[in-house]
Amino acid sequence: MKAIILAAGLGTRLRPYTETIPKCLLNLDGSSILENQINHIRDCGINDVVIVVGFGFDRVEAFLRGYDSLGMRIKTIYNPFYRTTNSLVSLCLARSEMDGDIVVMNGDDIFEIDVLDSMMNLRRENIVFPVKRKESYDREDMKVRMENDYVSLVTKDIDDDIHYESVGLRLFRGTGVEMIKRASEEEMRGSNVRQKWYVSCIQRLLDKGHKVRPFDIGDMFWMDVDYPKDLFMAKNNSDRFMLPSRRAVRKPLKIVSSG
Repeated sequence: MKAIILAAGLGTRLRPYTETIPKCLLNLDGSSILENQINHIRDCGINDVVIVVGFGFDRVEAFLRGYDSLGMRIKTIYNPFYRTTNSLVSLCLARSEMDGDIVVMNGDDIFEIDVLDSMMNLRRENIVFPVKRKESYDREDMKVRMENDYVSLVTKDIDDDIHYESVGLRLFRGTGVEMIKRASEEEMRGSNVRQKWYVSCIQRLLDKGHKVRPFDIGDMFWMDVDYPKDLFMAKNNSDRFMLPSRRAVRKPLKIVSSG
């Protein structure tokens, strides 16, 4: 299993906090978003991490040099188009790393370890698509519409018949890896490539008739950080995602060569 973190964006909606600091390195409560992600990735037994960087790449790489990554392989891929593109391009730049089962997450996802641990334990699904129910949905939420117990639509641009918000972490295993690779290549040949989020690849699969069953994370904690208010909310809830979970099953770490 490999984790791919898409962390190239400018984070303009979080300014002034992101004037010089990439969003993934924003401090939550003693550690950054990225550090929290890698800690959970490591504690779930994943030792191979790829981070797609762009804005503030030098700061991210400086952080990684100081991170205690014993037993892990962590590498970065630079997205030179980060100023004018969204996550589709970042995902496509990491296609060569999709050589086995992968977890893909955005660089602003904050989550308790149970979310990732539970995803990895859904071994029958080739695409694990986590969702969360909300009382109301904001314009910027990646919204999900269902039909006959399967996902039928995932986009920000719907205002009614909304069933869930799409959680930023997704897992692809077996044939699901080839499916997302092929869909990303096809999306890159389409129009408005620079404006697309990589979730458009999943919508392409749905439009082709592939069945994707949602995984409702229930009361497990997840949020993404888009605006200053989100950053404050994350800090106020730091005890929910930084402390060890009582539910998650820890897996032994495998020490491997970093070369």
